[in-house]
Amino acid sequence: MRTRAHSGYSRLSSTALGLLCFAVLASDGLAATDVRVNFTLSTTDADGGPLQQQRYYYVYRPDNLPKTSPVPMVLVTLGGGTMFHRKADQAGFIVVTCAFAGNSTGNPGTGWNADNPRISGYEDYDYITEVINRVRASENSNDAFLTGLSKGGHMALAYVCERPDTIKAAGPLDEFMGLTSNIPSAPVPIIAFHGTSDSSVPYTMMKDTVDVWRAVDGLSGVTPVTTYEASPLLPGRVSQATWRGGTNGTQVAFVTIIGGSHTDPIPTVETGYDHTDGIWAFFSQFLTNTQSSPKIVAQPVNNIQTSGQPASFWVTAMGNQPLSYQWQKDGADIPGATANWYTVPASDLADNGATFRAVVSNDSGSAASAAATLTVTAAAAGPAITTQPADQAVTAGQAVTFRVTAADGPPLRYQWKKNGVNIVGATDASFSIRAAISADSGASFTAAVASGAGSVTSNRAMLTVTPAPGAPILITNPVRVRVIPGRQASFSVTAWSASPMSYQWQRGTVTGNMADIPGATQATYTIPPPTLADHLTLFRCVVSNAAGNVTSADEILFVTASATPPTSITSAVSAEVQVGTPFHYIIGCSGTTPLSYSASPLPAGLRLDADSGEISGVPEETGVTRITIGAGNSAGGTSRVLTLTVTDTPPQVTIDSWRLARFGASATDPSIAGDMADPDGDGYPNLAEFNAGSDPLDSASVPAAIAASAHGRAGAVGLVRRALPAVH
Repeated sequence: MRTRAHSGYSRLSSTALGLLCFAVLASDGLAATDVRVNFTLSTTDADGGPLQQQRYYYVYRPDNLPKTSPVPMVLVTLGGGTMFHRKADQAGFIVVTCAFAGNSTGNPGTGWNADNPRISGYEDYDYITEVINRVRASENSNDAFLTGLSKGGHMALAYVCERPDTIKAAGPLDEFMGLTSNIPSAPVPIIAFHGTSDSSVPYTMMKDTVDVWRAVDGLSGVTPVTTYEASPLLPGRVSQATWRGGTNGTQVAFVTIIGGSHTDPIPTVETGYDHTDGIWAFFSQFLTNTQSSPKIVAQPVNNIQTSGQPASFWVTAMGNQPLSYQWQKDGADIPGATANWYTVPASDLADNGATFRAVVSNDSGSAASAAATLTVTAAAAGPAITTQPADQAVTAGQAVTFRVTAADGPPLRYQWKKNGVNIVGATDASFSIRAAISADSGASFTAAVASGAGSVTSNRAMLTVTPAPGAPILITNPVRVRVIPGRQASFSVTAWSASPMSYQWQRGTVTGNMADIPGATQATYTIPPPTLADHLTLFRCVVSNAAGNVTSADEILFVTASATPPTSITSAVSAEVQVGTPFHYIIGCSGTTPLSYSASPLPAGLRLDADSGEISGVPEETGVTRITIGAGNSAGGTSRVLTLTVTDTPPQVTIDSWRLARFGASATDPSIAGDMADPDGDGYPNLAEFNAGSDPLDSASVPAAIAASAHGRAGAVGLVRRALPAVH
C-alpha cells in the first residue's frame, strides 16, 4: 500500500467508502488506493449569501500513471468509484469519487442539491467545479468526465446543464433529470444507462431525458447506430443506441439493459454487463488529442452471445485526423468494417473463439488494438426463425410493421416485446403501430416464438422515428400530481400548431409499456378517483396534427394514504415587470393536493388566487417588493421570499430567457427554438422576432420593423433587448 505526504489528505476507510457506494468491488490487489482530500468550499446559500462548507473527495491514481503529461479524470458522483479502478489501470485515467456530505441538506445521505440552482442554490455545482480545479492542479489532469448512479446521475446531468464547458461528456445511470428544473445550455455528449426492471426510476422517464439531449445536440432526426454489448451472465440482454454527428461532434447514446434493476451494472451483477467498459468507450472519443500517430485509448472487450444473435466491438484511438479503421477477424481484414465499431451480424457456433481487433491508421502511422474474443453459445431448442424482423425508420405519425417468420410446424405462438417487455395483445407473426411516436425512437422490438419444441427469441429490430415537419410544438409537459385516495387529479399539456390538433393520453407502469387510455382525448385528462393501487402510475400525452405528432414527457401520479406537506417552493424567486403591464406568476411547489397558497405583501394592482397559486394583475407603482409566498395543506407548509421588481421601462431579457418563456418544453430544441428557426412558417426567424418583440408562434404579430429589414434577416444581431410584458 503506497503512502502520500500531502496537506489535507487522509486514507479512505472501508466504512467511509461504503457510504459513497451502492456497490463496492473487492480489492484488486494493486498498490494504488483511494486517497481522501479535505478542503473548505466557499460557496453561496440558496439566497445568494456567502457560505463555507467542509467538503471532501477521493482520488485514485494508478501507480503506473506518470505526472509528466496531462491525463483525464472520471468523476463519480454516486455509485462505486472503486469499480472504475480496473478500467483506470488499463486505460490510464484518474478516478475521483465525490461526496455530498457537508452540503446544506444537514443530513448526510440525503442527496445532492441538483434542482434548479437559481432556486436551490449553486453549492453542489460549486463543489464539483472546485474538485475539478483541484484535481487538475494536483494531479496534472486535463479532460474531466462525470458519471453517477441514481441521485448521482441526476447531479451529473444537472451539472452539465449549468457548466457544459467544464465537462467533456457525462454518463448518468438509472436517473433522469428534471426537465423543467435542469435546462441544458449547450451541446454535450451524453451516454445514459437504464435497466428495464428498474422499479425505482421509470425507463420511459430516462428516455425522456435522452430525447432532450438529442434535441440539444441536434440529433433528433438522426438514425441511431445499434450495437449489441457483452452481457456474459445473461447473453443478449444489452444493446446500445448511439446517435452520432451532432453539433460540435457531440453524440448521445442510450444503453438498455433488459432485466436490469436500480444498481451499478458490473460483471458480478444481473446480466454481467460492465458499464465501465461501455462508458469509457464513449468518453474516450472526446479526449483532447495529444499526438500525431494513432494511439489506442479504449480497447475492444470480449463478447458473449447466443448463436444467431449479433455481437459488437468498439475501439477508440487518438491521433491526427482523419483516422481510418479496419477491423480484422482472426487477423484477416473484414470487408467494409471501417468504423470505430464492428458488429458481427449473426454469430454462429463456428465463430466461437474468433478474435476481433481494429487497425487504426493516419498519415503518421498505424496502431493495432488488442484482440477481443467472441464466445458463441448454442441457442435454446425451439422453432427456427427463417426471417428476422428488420429495422424500421419512419416519420412521427406514420404506420410501421415488424414481421417474423419461423418454421417448426403449427401451431406457433408469438409474443412481441418492446425493450424486452411484453406488449399486451401483440401475439401475431407481425406487429403494427398505427402511428409511430417520437418517444419510441431507439426502441427495440423482438418476437418470442414458441412451439411444442421450445421457445426462441428473434433478433432485435430497431425503430427510428424522426420529427415530422409541421408537427405540433410542445409548450408544457404534465406536472407531477400528489393525492390521497379518492381525490380528483388531472394532468395537462400545452401545445401549439398552425393546424388543428388532437390529443391521446397514455398510461403505464414504472417497468411496463405505455398504452392509450380510451376516451382520454383532450389537453387535460382527469383520472378516475385513484386508489393506493394507482400509486406510481405513469401518464403522458401524444399530440398530433395532419403532419405528425409529438409526445410529452412522462409524469408520475403519487397516491399516498395521508397527505404529505410541500417541502419547497420550486418556482423562480425573482421576477420583473414594467409598471402598467400585465403580470402572471405561478407559485410552484410539491405536496399533496389540494394546496392553498399565500403571498404577502402584494404591490398595488396584483392579486392572488389562493387555490391555483397564480399571482396576476397590473402593477400600479414602481419599486421592489419582497413577497413571502407560501403553499400548504393539512400536513404542513413551506415558504420562500419572491423579490418582485416593478420598473418604469420594460425589463431586459436575454434570448435564452425569451426562448424558455415562449417555447417552454421545446426551448432546447434548436430546430424549433434556434435563432434561425421559423416555427410558425411566416418567413421571420426567431432572432428577428426576439429583437422586434413579436410572437414567434403568431405570424399575425410580425411588426413592420421586421418586414422592413428584408424579412428580418438583416440587422437582427442583438442578444439582449427590452422585453414586452413579462410572463413568468
